[in-house]
Amino acid sequence: MDRSIDYVIAVAECRSISQAAEMLYISQPSLSRYLSNLENELGVNLFVRTLNGTELTEAGKIYLEYAKEIKLLRSTMDSKIKALKREKKNRIRVGMTLNAASLMAFNITQEVKKKYPGCEVEFYNMFSKDTEHVLQEGTYDFVIGPNWGLPPEFDYEILYQDPYVLVVPDRYDIEAYAEYKDENAMPFVDLKDLPPMDYIFQDETTSVRKGINQIMKKQKLEIIPKMVVTSSTLAIQAAENGIGCCIVVVGHLTYISRGDHLRVYQVSGQEISSAGVVSLRSKTFTEEEKYCIAMVKRALSEGEKEIHRRLRLK
Repeated sequence: MDRSIDYVIAVAECRSISQAAEMLYISQPSLSRYLSNLENELGVNLFVRTLNGTELTEAGKIYLEYAKEIKLLRSTMDSKIKALKREKKNRIRVGMTLNAASLMAFNITQEVKKKYPGCEVEFYNMFSKDTEHVLQEGTYDFVIGPNWGLPPEFDYEILYQDPYVLVVPDRYDIEAYAEYKDENAMPFVDLKDLPPMDYIFQDETTSVRKGINQIMKKQKLEIIPKMVVTSSTLAIQAAENGIGCCIVVVGHLTYISRGDHLRVYQVSGQEISSAGVVSLRSKTFTEEEKYCIAMVKRALSEGEKEIHRRLRLK
C-alpha cells in the first residue's frame, strides 16, 4: 500500500512516468508494470496519456485525494511512534514487591536524573506472585523482588539478603529461649524449641509465606496458624494487637507502630529472604537502567540500616 501511494503521487506530480521513475530511483518499465498491476487490481484506470503528458482519470483523482491523506496520516503516525520510543527510552519503569525496606529506593529518582537529565524513573508496588506476568506483558522494564523458582526465561541478580524474624507480643515471655550472640544484634530463637503460641501467617501466595514454609520443612515443624492474612503489614498489626506471633523479614519491621508491646527475635537457621533484579533473559539493560539498579542497591542497603537504627537493633 505504501509503495502504491508513493508511486501514484509521484506520477501525478511529475505528469510523466519516466520523470517519476527517475525521481523514485526505479526503471520506467518497472514503474509502468507496477501501475498496470495496480489498475488491474482496482478495476479502473488511474492515468491516461494526453498531449499534455500523463494525467489522472476521475478514478485517479479520487485515489490521489485519499492517497495524500493516508500519506499525511502515515507521517503523523511515524512521528508519534518515534516520540513514544524516545519517551520510553528515557523512562524506566520498575516494579517492586511490597517490602518496607525497598520503599527507600523511591528516593533514587533524583539521583538518576542528576546523571541522566531527562530520564524518568517510576516505581510501582506489586505482588511478587505477579512478577512473571508483568515482565512478559512489558508492564515494567524490570522488577525488584524475590526469586522463588523463576522459569529459565528469566534472569535474577541478587541485590541484598534479609533474615527472617519472629515478632512476639508482650503476652508471651520467651526470653528464656533466646540466645544473644552479639550485644548489638537481635537475639536468636529456634522455633522448634519454643512453647506453644498463637501464630499469624501470611497467605500461601506471598514470598514470605514460602520462606516460612521452607523454615518449617527444614526444622520438621508443623505450625497451624490461628489466623491467615494477606500481607506482612497485617500480620504485624495483628501481633501488635496481641492476637499472636508473626514471622516477617527485617525489612517489614518498619511497619511496627507500637514497638513497646513487641519483642523481635531473629529466627535461627539458614533461610534468608532475598531481593534482586528480575528481568527477561532476552533483555539488554541500558546505561540508565544499570545506573538505576546500582542506586536501588545502595538505597536498599541504606534502608536496612535505617530500620535497624529506628528499632535500636544495632
